[in-house]
Amino acid sequence: MSLSATVRRWLADDENVIYECRHCGTTLMSTEQQCPTCGSTEIAKFDVS
Repeated sequence: MSLSATVRRWLADDENVIYECRHCGTTLMSTEQQCPTCGSTEIAKFDVS
């Protein structure tokens, strides 16, 4: 996981939920509707609690 993805996780509203692009695997913030890396709108939500 990149440094920016780690920081996003620390700042996220819910630490037990991870949002990830289904196409390229980039970790996203909960407010992002489109992956900034590949442009995909297919976002996966994982509850890791």
